[in-house]
Amino acid sequence: MNEIIEQPIINLVKTSNTDVQYISPTFIGSSVNEQKKLLTQLSAQAQLSDEQRRQKSLIELALFSNDKNQSLSKLEAISNNLDALSSDMPNDVEIMAAYGSALSYQAVFLQHNLGKMNFVSRKGMRLMDRAIKQAPNNLGVRLLRGVSYANMPRFLNRAKFAITDLSLIKQQSKSETNSDFLAFVNYYLAMALAKNEQPQQAKAIWQSLKNTASPAWQTKAIARLEEAE
Repeated sequence: MNEIIEQPIINLVKTSNTDVQYISPTFIGSSVNEQKKLLTQLSAQAQLSDEQRRQKSLIELALFSNDKNQSLSKLEAISNNLDALSSDMPNDVEIMAAYGSALSYQAVFLQHNLGKMNFVSRKGMRLMDRAIKQAPNNLGVRLLRGVSYANMPRFLNRAKFAITDLSLIKQQSKSETNSDFLAFVNYYLAMALAKNEQPQQAKAIWQSLKNTASPAWQTKAIARLEEAE
């Protein structure tokens, strides 16, 4: 794993492409501050509906990516919660993929324990692949897997799947031109292309981000371009 995954914040509408209907990810807030506000509201309630439990767990996973004090224990708590939710809601493919993504995150903290790192990463991959197989048109599932696979080491040969997932998300997000979300997708798409032996395409995307994206994504793109030299 190269880095902790930055969780996306989007609210795509359902779109139709010929006979294909793409399903929007669960809305978890349009900013970190909004996510924190939503989480506070949900945490204050004595009892949550199943939908609120889903939203709370997805927000917790998203906020972890921006936590400056990340730890394996925090991530394990999030993973265990998603595991319980997935057991309660076995047909919920987005929760299944989120659980798989959280397990894949754990590999970042387990590089000293190759056996456990291999176990959690492969279990996470199986869960995300299963979610895609069950719901290939669910954009939330595609996004979770695409970004997770873009972060995985080259030798795991998952980059080609990340390219497929993120290219689909990009195609269905044309109205998001120049938005931070599209920059997010392009950044990780370029990562996947670089790991799929397509360095020139990756550099072209990072160069575009350097020239047009918001300062945060410009900084990330510049760092990647410097690494690629």
